Amino acid sequence: MNSGMYSALSGSLAAMKRQDVISNNLANTNTPGYKKDKMLFESMLAGEKNPLQVPEGSTADPLLQKSDVYIDYSPGNIAQTGNNLDFAISGDGFFVISTPDGQAYTRQGNFRLAGDGTLVTVDGMQVMGQNGPIRINGGVLEIDDKGVIKVDGTAAGTLSVVDFQKPYNMTKKANAQFVPASAQDIPQPVAAPSVLQGHLEGSNVEAVTEMVEMIETTRYYEACAKVIRAYDDITAKATTEIGRV
Repeated sequence: MNSGMYSALSGSLAAMKRQDVISNNLANTNTPGYKKDKMLFESMLAGEKNPLQVPEGSTADPLLQKSDVYIDYSPGNIAQTGNNLDFAISGDGFFVISTPDGQAYTRQGNFRLAGDGTLVTVDGMQVMGQNGPIRINGGVLEIDDKGVIKVDGTAAGTLSVVDFQKPYNMTKKANAQFVPASAQDIPQPVAAPSVLQGHLEGSNVEAVTEMVEMIETTRYYEACAKVIRAYDDITAKATTEIGRV
């Protein structure tokens, strides 16, 4: 394959992947605690330090394009909601939740109460306290900035807020949940968390920025498609016209 054609195809595939990432970000613009994905591109010339693995007798194309997706953990805006079951972490840290696959971690603090008074996430996963699930039975719910929950003035538990070594090495699950990518990534309790009651951290997706990047990616894809068509035309002419000579 012509090296120029290979480069254009590589760029088209990267653009399609980036469009998927941007579309997912835009779909979660209003998802509390959501952390956007971003892509890095790297163009590399094949050479002695970066040999290409090709079948014997084949010619390696000289240009590769690699793309990596990573999570942007920058905080979203914290907004006051007035809901006593909405919690936001100001600063570093994650809430701990219990899922069928084990513990997961999230910044999404729009909790609710299950039928038995257990504090759960919007999809019914138990929110973990320092001594297990938190159950709230009573009237007035209050929480201080350290995560200590009181119901009618009586302590009902303390929210578990943990953090991981930076840079974070985590993977995404559904509903703004994260899990460590390696068993060596051990969560550590945050010594002095700052928990805000009646507040909620929003998504860190900036819709306008994502739309601009979507337009740029679409134009880049169209440019790659034009290059592919141009090389295809050249190949067709080489086959039909030059072959007649």
